[in-house]
Amino acid sequence: MPADDIVDVSADLGPQWWVRAAQGAVRRYCGWHVAPSIAETLRVDGYGGRVLTLPSKHVTAIASVTVGDEDWRDRCDWSEAGTVLLRSGRWPDAPGAIRVDLTHGWETEDVPEVAALILTVGRRARSQTGVIASQSVNGASVTYQTAGGAPLSVPLLSVEKEMLDPYRLNWGPR
Repeated sequence: MPADDIVDVSADLGPQWWVRAAQGAVRRYCGWHVAPSIAETLRVDGYGGRVLTLPSKHVTAIASVTVGDEDWRDRCDWSEAGTVLLRSGRWPDAPGAIRVDLTHGWETEDVPEVAALILTVGRRARSQTGVIASQSVNGASVTYQTAGGAPLSVPLLSVEKEMLDPYRLNWGPR
């Protein structure tokens, strides 16, 4: 496989591959990982105000909030919705200036509808139905866009996007 290829086109793309692709589509649409609950370190931008918005809709713990070499955790209050309020002073106005060690995301059993949606989208993508390239009515034929037999995308249907809207970040780049 050439070094600039993401995937070996001759590889057998089994069910796990399609589930991971569907999970990626859900994460991109929502703007964060949603589930499972994980501990991670995020590097976030400061904008000079008192409020810091984390890319999460379900924060369950914040272990540290570091600016430079100093932990500001004791200077903050935070919400489950991903907002960190500095009690006094201002956050630095600089990209990537703040490091937050946190635990966030729902336990998978708490969001079974998201897990079921990922399985449904993965199965649909694996069944080789994707973006329609051409369609005829009387001949009843449909052609899907593919590359080497694989669909070109793992699309989310409008109804699936509506189901994910409560988990979607409503700020930041789209």
